[in-house]
Amino acid sequence: MKSKKLNFEEKLNELQMLIDKLQNEDESIEKKIEYYEQGMELVAECRSFLKNAENKIIYISNKYAADIDKDIQANDVDN
Repeated sequence: MKSKKLNFEEKLNELQMLIDKLQNEDESIEKKIEYYEQGMELVAECRSFLKNAENKIIYISNKYAADIDKDIQANDVDN
């Protein structure tokens, strides 16, 4: 099951709903296995999203850190 085009927060909400369903004692074991599989897929998608976000933040930080370091060094030379 590929999840619908959900954003990160929607995926977390969907994951919480699946957890609630897994905790429901009235559900059959077959349904619980299905919910578990759907949940694991959502977890993988969320991890991928977070890893991409982390990489983007690192890239942005490194990109601007170099400019900031140059500005600091230029100010040190001027003083």
